[in-house]
Amino acid sequence: MEVFLPTKNKSSVRKVQIDWQTVIQFSELIKGLPEDKPIFVNGKVYNSTVNDILARYCKKANVPVISVHGLRHTHASLLLFAGVSIASVARRLGHSSMNTTQKTYLHIIQELESQDVDLVMRSLSGLS
Repeated sequence: MEVFLPTKNKSSVRKVQIDWQTVIQFSELIKGLPEDKPIFVNGKVYNSTVNDILARYCKKANVPVISVHGLRHTHASLLLFAGVSIASVARRLGHSSMNTTQKTYLHIIQELESQDVDLVMRSLSGLS
């Protein structure tokens, strides 16, 4: 059985909910595979290898090259722009503290706050 290295902290070990379409895709992908084995890997996996493969697929699809970590940032940013709370995004990312999420995504949080100010002003002007 494959052994994974320990995570950075306890909150890194988590279950992440996914949409039903992704569930269907995964169920097809894992059909017939042993339950106690990793899905995507055989042996050791290196971040650089995964990023190289992802870069090849990006180039083939004629889209900008992004790293796996870049996808993580994009995911978090999209969730924040969609109105998901910082607490929920922090849990989803496995951050042990919301402060980590707030520091990392401060630029997005500030942009959302400026949108909130506009919303508050429109709401207040509608009261008169």
